[in-house]
Amino acid sequence: MAEVSRTTGRVHSRLRTQWLALGAALVVLAGVLVAWALSQAADRVQVVQVARGVEAGDVIAAADLTVAGVAYDAAVEGLVPSGSLDALVGRVASIDLQTGALMQVGMWRDAPQLLPGEETVGALLHVGRFPVGLARGDVAIAASIDATADGAVGFTVEVRVIDAEAGADGELSVTIAVPAAQSIAVARLSATDQLVLVGRSTAASG
Repeated sequence: MAEVSRTTGRVHSRLRTQWLALGAALVVLAGVLVAWALSQAADRVQVVQVARGVEAGDVIAAADLTVAGVAYDAAVEGLVPSGSLDALVGRVASIDLQTGALMQVGMWRDAPQLLPGEETVGALLHVGRFPVGLARGDVAIAASIDATADGAVGFTVEVRVIDAEAGADGELSVTIAVPAAQSIAVARLSATDQLVLVGRSTAASG
């Protein structure tokens, strides 16, 4: 019995030694993992990320953006640092911004402002009186259509869309920048439901 007891003691001793060795190895491994995690964190940068989707042409609000940490990669260019988040608020999305996307240069444009000699005119346009996809920042031709003259086009002037919001019935509520000399005429067309907007590219207008 004494021999069995000594044998059992040696087995228990070896097991304790093995567990102690395993525990020490785990401690070392944990230290390595912590060091690796810290090194990875040091290589991460804070950039601007889309918090909720924004459609092209819509104004970017503060709630639409957030900050995310990403691994630094010198090959990736054009990301927006977190410090520039406030500068994006009030800009206009130039493409559809998908939730979770990282903001990059080219995904926004400046909000259109009135130029010297311009005035704003508001209008509610029915379906067929504006091009599909007309959005904030677009250039268009404002024209009058005389319903009693077989749709003949009369007055025309180039305008810029300051704001555009689609209605439930497909109508479009717009605010347009109009040269001051023609603003009263355009406002009259709007008030009498004789205003139509024809799309025109920004490049063509220059």
